[in-house]
Amino acid sequence: MFWRGRGRQGAARGGGAAVPAKSAEKMLKRAAHLSKSGRHAEAGAMCDRILEADPGNAVTMEIKAGAAVALGDPKNAVRWYDRALKADPGNVDYIAAKAAILNMRGKHRSAMKCCDEALNIDPDNESAAAEKGLAFKNMRKFDDALEWYDRVLAANPGNMVVVANKGVALMMNGMHEEAIEYYDKVLAADPRDAVVVFNKGIALEHLGRREESLRHLGRTISVGPAGIADMVRRALDQMGASEEERESVMSGGRAGTGKRRGGKARKGKR
Repeated sequence: MFWRGRGRQGAARGGGAAVPAKSAEKMLKRAAHLSKSGRHAEAGAMCDRILEADPGNAVTMEIKAGAAVALGDPKNAVRWYDRALKADPGNVDYIAAKAAILNMRGKHRSAMKCCDEALNIDPDNESAAAEKGLAFKNMRKFDDALEWYDRVLAANPGNMVVVANKGVALMMNGMHEEAIEYYDKVLAADPRDAVVVFNKGIALEHLGRREESLRHLGRTISVGPAGIADMVRRALDQMGASEEERESVMSGGRAGTGKRRGGKARKGKR
């Protein structure tokens, strides 16, 4: 069995030279490895070579979709999943992955349709159920979101992504004590999860536990990536933080927090 590929210089040679199918399999494994290693542009380029020879290769399209997401092009990722589903109709993993990207793009109703399609095929599909909960949460239908998160956690209590997302849904629904319980479950498993540390800090502020809140925001700076600092600054603005509090938090909690200068904490929308 053979496939048609490009020459070494990347230019087509009269329809391409015949290459053994084993070579195609090796290229596909290489593309998957490149993607897992974070070399998404290289993975995508190798997938292009495979698809020139085998345009209906759904696995290759899936890798292309993942590379597109990683490279900041989720719209193109949806297109690749659509192509993969034409080649492999009813693939629940592809449908659920497409739902995740649609949620990422803010297209929650479209994501919901994908989730329902996947769950009609496989009612126990964890990814589709989790994405349906996320779609409900982002549509501010918190009771529905919590119901779907509970379905996932009943089957897999160790799904820390859903545990964290349930915490967010609870917090957005004004249930801050309950949210902290779920954040603590995540932090017991991974104390350096910066987003969860931040969210716990916000929940603590809503409960009037300001010193604890500031400590958590400072820890967010300590354990999080550089880009998270802007999120912390916005939270401090909404809290009406003093200069002393800001200095302590933005230094990662190394400086003393002191006491807040006047007024009550503002309850802003997070």
